[in-house]
Amino acid sequence: MKMRKKLLLAAPEAADGAGADLENAVVITVSELDNSPYEGDRVTRDRLREYFGAVPEANAAPYATVTATVPIAGSGTVGTPPAYGLLLRACSMSESVEEGVSVTYQPVTNNAESVCLWFVEDGQLQKVPGARGTVEWSFTVKQYPTMSFTFTGLYKRPEALANPINKQPTNIVAELIVNNQNTPDRSVHGFKAVLQSLSLNAGNDVEFVSKLGKEQSEVTDRDSAGNVEIEAPDISTKNYFAAIESHEVISLEPVSLTHGTKPGNIVTAAAPKVQLSTISRSDSSGTTHYSMGMRLNPDQGDDEFTITYT
Repeated sequence: MKMRKKLLLAAPEAADGAGADLENAVVITVSELDNSPYEGDRVTRDRLREYFGAVPEANAAPYATVTATVPIAGSGTVGTPPAYGLLLRACSMSESVEEGVSVTYQPVTNNAESVCLWFVEDGQLQKVPGARGTVEWSFTVKQYPTMSFTFTGLYKRPEALANPINKQPTNIVAELIVNNQNTPDRSVHGFKAVLQSLSLNAGNDVEFVSKLGKEQSEVTDRDSAGNVEIEAPDISTKNYFAAIESHEVISLEPVSLTHGTKPGNIVTAAAPKVQLSTISRSDSSGTTHYSMGMRLNPDQGDDEFTITYT
């Protein structure tokens, strides 16, 4: 098989773990794709014998995982979700559509959706129903912005692909390089810093639960975080050392970045109450940079970050 002949498809499920028909699936544009087809908790069949040697082991709770790197771009139409919106919803996020205006994703605690995935590799495929996961967004200067997904779902044995998949990606336009022309706005604790990179991690804890009468992947917790790297400003202009101090007062301020300038392909990542928790220095072409860890705190609840498409 050829390593680069891969596809990822996704479809919504009517019920958790029910799966879906491949005919209803959409192709997800990916730049990297992999899976672990047969994971689970192994249990050995122990025996005491008069001789040494291995004993058989059984997979007590089989599941599969899928990892994918997806470019960050809009659908091309204002108010229309991108195709990978299915994946964001399966990462414990709500999807709010304001027709002709915007599509917004933000975290939820209860009733997280699942998605049915298909990992296709050069003539064979593995169906992964009941998939839930987590995601990290990355915006780095002079690179394309990406989302890194990790999903866990029910195990189905890989099989030969009966017919070629004659589908093309829809509701997605080409991503744009992160640079001064394409990324017009940013703010780090109320200051328009000279920014090198920004990453946000949903921080979902995903567990595969296997009990009598229940077998599914679940999002059991969330601890959203991130990192930002900026050119160090003059301390009299913006004092980031005061911002990271937490021994007396904890400062919670917004962080945001807007990428894209053409309607239908504008993405804004925003977090309303960010704690800058750590700081370190680095040298970038002779200029001091600060790299700061971020903790994304909720405001009213289930609102520690939003990803908005306009």
